[in-house]
Amino acid sequence: MKKTLIIIASLALGAAASQAAVLCTTTFNRTGTSLDTVTVNTVSDAGLSTSSSISSDNFSKNTSGNDLLANGTIPASVFSPNANVGNAQNNTWSVSFTFTNDGSQDMLISSIDLSMIGFTGAGAAQNAGGGVANNNYVGGADGNLNKPVNITLGMSGQDDQTLAYNGATSTNTSTGSWDGVRTGSYEYGDVLLKAGESMTLTVTASKNEAYGNGCFIGLTGIQINGEVVPEPATASLGLLGLAALMMRRRRL
Repeated sequence: MKKTLIIIASLALGAAASQAAVLCTTTFNRTGTSLDTVTVNTVSDAGLSTSSSISSDNFSKNTSGNDLLANGTIPASVFSPNANVGNAQNNTWSVSFTFTNDGSQDMLISSIDLSMIGFTGAGAAQNAGGGVANNNYVGGADGNLNKPVNITLGMSGQDDQTLAYNGATSTNTSTGSWDGVRTGSYEYGDVLLKAGESMTLTVTASKNEAYGNGCFIGLTGIQINGEVVPEPATASLGLLGLAALMMRRRRL
């Protein structure tokens, strides 16, 4: 009996620990060229929240002003800094979001997905003309059809991680596609976010050395993945119920 319970408990705990879920998704709605025209929308069944706006304290770029691009056909869902990232001036931009665990239970953060899209200064989806060869970029394409931009994700208390995204939204050298969103995953070793506590995520766009002509790139979404840590009493009751069910089946 004891051996059976130990095996059941081990299997149940192992399965629970391996099942990462979506803790929250964050998207944007931009109606103009200033930060106060951006609405931040976060959906979370787990209880994660963030501010519904972006303040000037949480955004910077090395070109003058905190303006965004809203011209051309750039969708309102793109947070679109007006900075040609990685050109001869080595332009960069950075934006921070503070997420708070408003739930009653702790969370484990296992990964964070960032969705990015490239565009031109004229407000068109970025084409592949004049690109470079693929070197394992997020959304990379075969041939000289890539315009890589480094996207670094910083999390409070953790080491920064950098992925290179292909800013070209299609393999067409003349025109791009707004369907060419690139999503990269930043992996973490189950970072604990306790109930009532907050963490800050900082997204920074900078030059990739393989491509020197620059590319405008914007953020379209953040997805935080992980799990809610069960309360001890809830976990114990679940295991006892599973054990009872297994023993009943053995008797039958």
